[in-house]
Amino acid sequence: MDYFGVSIDDVTSLYEKGKQTLFESDNTLNGEMLDEILSNIANLQSKVNYYEKLILRLGQIVDYNKLKSQNMTAQEVKKVFESDLEYLKKVEELYNNNLLKRDYMFGYPANMEEYSYITSYLRFLESKLYLMNNCGDPYQRGNYGMDSKEVEREIIKMFAQSFGLKDGEFWGYVTTGGTESNFWAIREGFNKYPNAKLYFSNKTHYSVEKFVYNNRVGSVYPYEVVNTNLDGSISVDDLKEKIENDQKSGYRPVILVLTWGTTKEGAIDDVKQITQYLISRNIEFYCHLDAALYGGIPANQESAPKISDLKSLNVDSISISLHKFLGTSRANGILISLSRDKRKQIDYIGQEDSTMLGSRDFPPFSTMQRIKEFMYLKKPDHYIENVNYFKEKLKENNIDYLTFDEDKCNIFVINKPSDSICKKYQLTTFTEDKVEKAHIIIFPFHKKQIIDQLIDDIKKDTGK
Repeated sequence: MDYFGVSIDDVTSLYEKGKQTLFESDNTLNGEMLDEILSNIANLQSKVNYYEKLILRLGQIVDYNKLKSQNMTAQEVKKVFESDLEYLKKVEELYNNNLLKRDYMFGYPANMEEYSYITSYLRFLESKLYLMNNCGDPYQRGNYGMDSKEVEREIIKMFAQSFGLKDGEFWGYVTTGGTESNFWAIREGFNKYPNAKLYFSNKTHYSVEKFVYNNRVGSVYPYEVVNTNLDGSISVDDLKEKIENDQKSGYRPVILVLTWGTTKEGAIDDVKQITQYLISRNIEFYCHLDAALYGGIPANQESAPKISDLKSLNVDSISISLHKFLGTSRANGILISLSRDKRKQIDYIGQEDSTMLGSRDFPPFSTMQRIKEFMYLKKPDHYIENVNYFKEKLKENNIDYLTFDEDKCNIFVINKPSDSICKKYQLTTFTEDKVEKAHIIIFPFHKKQIIDQLIDDIKKDTGK
């Protein structure tokens, strides 16, 4: 049989030969077979894209016929068609721009590696789904059955196991991202200790200050912003001093938001020293660890700032962003708590709701597959290979940079280059000590030839 100008028999034969080579020997595919497979994939994809357009054209006629049956005039239907056509052109332009800009994205924490073919197929299936609403507690279910809670629980379990947690030692859910996760944790801390005081550093993610502002915490519960060290980590001495002063004026439990990879410098707070200090002083506390970027680095990545024993840090909860190091297709996060209090039963949904927002949605199948691939299948130096390459290029070209942990950090702080370079490479800029800075975040998806372009542009810009 022959579809789209491609022989199905030939594709099937090639598929079987490939499986036999991979599953029945220790050999990889030879170059000729791999080239043939990739050529077939490209051919099939072009045909699929072409026929998708044909389906769209015929489908439009079906859609507009429905409008005609609703007593729209021919002129009215034509106007709808022209409006849709204009919108489709804008969407295609945005789509193409997104693909072009992806290679030049160096300023924000998002690892946009190519999707595996199975992940791409799962994304296709997800695009055909209707509403998948994971309302309420992920470990309970009411009458609404169109959810992905089973996948959600598996995702939480995979992360919990990577942090050294066992079944029964954790609870969690998939959030809309780090901000929701941080909001949940701070609210949980105040639920547990209503008369507590909140402490966070001046390098903590801005979502914490946003919580303070949105909830007017200062008018009900006090909070304290703690100084940081030169590397951007929280000053343990300043924190201790502030806590000691507060304890002298009247005992108060402590709520802490600590960071495992600050936004601008990638600094890591000395979590264990801080929590052990509180334990030694018999001060009750709730500690949340914002590990948005580095918490998503799998345990098989050599030299990476991974967390393999979360309990030893004495924290109560941790948050991770799925769209940062793991590079999922949607801005989602993970919230894991080492405890869970019973919540009020909500009659309407037939279950408890321990989440921040209640209803939530994410692409379940492709997210699960992406996490599995990163967590278990990547080579040990996957994380650090491009980091080392970029670092050597900076040194070769005498470009000054700042990174506070040479063996772990993928965030490089440089003096702000020209606006044109910042725009071209989508660099994040900020001012510290009256000096304009930019940071460059290196991920495995960055192509070495684009890294070379960035280095050349910075070198020309600085005149070195």
